[in-house]
Amino acid sequence: MVAVIVGGSFYPLLGLAVAVCFAAAILSAPFLGRKWCGVWCPRGNFWDRIMSKVIRKPKMPAWAKSPAVRVGVLVVLMGAMTTQLVFAWGSWEAVGRVFVVLLTVTTAIGVFMALTGHPRAWCKVCPAGTMAYWLGRGKGQQLQLDAPACKDCAACGTVCPMDLTPHEMAAAAGPTHADCLKCSQCVNRCPVDALCLVSVAKTDSAAEEGKAA
Repeated sequence: MVAVIVGGSFYPLLGLAVAVCFAAAILSAPFLGRKWCGVWCPRGNFWDRIMSKVIRKPKMPAWAKSPAVRVGVLVVLMGAMTTQLVFAWGSWEAVGRVFVVLLTVTTAIGVFMALTGHPRAWCKVCPAGTMAYWLGRGKGQQLQLDAPACKDCAACGTVCPMDLTPHEMAAAAGPTHADCLKCSQCVNRCPVDALCLVSVAKTDSAAEEGKAA
């Protein structure tokens, strides 16, 4: 990410890497949910590994959770990006420069949001994340809870990068929240190993067995 922002000023073609990451988040969502955002996204790793050490906010700002804000950011940024790409089309360097500028501006906004709100606040409104959120509902691994073992200590929620409540989601009927990044931090934090991530196929199979019983 840093290499594209800094090096993109001299080699605009580096900006094409941003398009690859953007497409990967969206195209993988119907199969993996938002796992790309939680495991492989360079900026997501920056929020978790750097910004979370600089500032620790236990709660995501309410405005960042607003569907209106999420859709608004998507419309504005996608509209601006599309407009710029239309003018840049025909030159790979010009196209790359559009993505370099987009990455630089949105990263600066994300850093501000992290410092004033929550390390992963940007991920609530990121356009690629929003589309992955819509396309990845109920997809990929789902949280499963061993209810008798759970102590309801909520320790899992203290490490969730998206400020979710993993043990409550896993205990409730239905798919895991679409903003779950499948990062396994909650699973690793559970002191009694009551949480686990399982494939959708296994979840559906368990549900069918439960109905049969």
